Amino acid sequence: MPINNEDDVNPAEAARIVWLAARKEIRESRGKSGYRFERKIDRLLDRAAIREDDKRSIRREVEQAKRDQEYAKKRDKAVDRATRKTSWW
Repeated sequence: MPINNEDDVNPAEAARIVWLAARKEIRESRGKSGYRFERKIDRLLDRAAIREDDKRSIRREVEQAKRDQEYAKKRDKAVDRATRKTSWW
């Protein structure tokens, strides 16, 4: 079972997936079902995908907060400049 960068798994999870896939193949070679190993692999991949989605959403929120902060800073600076120019009248 090839694991690529799109699977969002860390090295420990990748090793576990490879181990479970090997156990599944051994079990199936004996004529038994390897369904429970498939479920474990799917759960690992699902957990990794959820974790990566959470990381992406947190990163997006942090970037948006930075943009909002920069915008507020520029707005306050512009308001300060505008009030300073008109206050000498």
